[in-house]
Amino acid sequence: AYYDRDRKKIVPWRDWETLSGSFPFIKERYDSFTAFSAAGVSDFLGSRLARMKDQVVTTLDSMVFLNRGDHFEPQPLPMEAQWSPVFGIVVGDLDGDGNEDIFVSQNFFAVSSDTSRYDAGRGLWLKGDGRGGLKAIQGQASGLKIYGEGRGAALCDYDHDGRLDLVVGQNGNTTRLYRNVGARAGLRVRLKGPPGNPYAVGAVVRLIEANGRCGPAHEVHAGGGYWSQDSPSLVLAASGEPKALAVQWPGGASVTVPVPRGTREIVVAPDGKVDAKTQEDGNRK
Repeated sequence: AYYDRDRKKIVPWRDWETLSGSFPFIKERYDSFTAFSAAGVSDFLGSRLARMKDQVVTTLDSMVFLNRGDHFEPQPLPMEAQWSPVFGIVVGDLDGDGNEDIFVSQNFFAVSSDTSRYDAGRGLWLKGDGRGGLKAIQGQASGLKIYGEGRGAALCDYDHDGRLDLVVGQNGNTTRLYRNVGARAGLRVRLKGPPGNPYAVGAVVRLIEANGRCGPAHEVHAGGGYWSQDSPSLVLAASGEPKALAVQWPGGASVTVPVPRGTREIVVAPDGKVDAKTQEDGNRK
């Protein structure tokens, strides 16, 4: 319901036919759409209104909540992300600038007959600035144009080129795989966990640059977003030259290992043993 300034009363948002399914007595009082159109909420609910709770919605924005240590700071997503319902959500550095970005899958068509389908989205890349700000990148620039009902989404570097690729599922339509060809290549990281947790799910990894700057914290997780799971192999990008890798293992132990210059892929074991692959020769060290 909402307040109608012209009629100076709170009126229902839904129509006579829809509301009659939940409140059968409406048809007893109003026998047509025309008769119901002049009624306010208090008119058709009558004495029942006093027994109902009044709930007020202050915002319907889709948001990201930034962890500030002792509280979470709400940050509404850009306007383009508000035009249609969001389902799949993934976080990763999609352009390799060292800042985390967000991709959201959108749209919902299974609406009631009195509602237009929510089809104003086509999937959206939200470019992060490293301070919590996000900028919507249009599909003409990103190449991400999904006009169906976007659902699950996941990130992985399926071609092992050091760039995060994106796969997006659709409801009743084909799954889309987007190969990332425009990002700056980052460092591929694989953790070698124990037999009961071979992918080290729950570990947190941060890249440390030569100037001492720490990059974003990346968690190896089993499942996320809408019925999806990102690859346990991470891709970490840095604005400068990577110097070391800090790993906090699921059990709480931490280790920091050096990243040899030119390394494009690194495998880290719980004891700190490193297996690195360089760009120059492609051989394991």
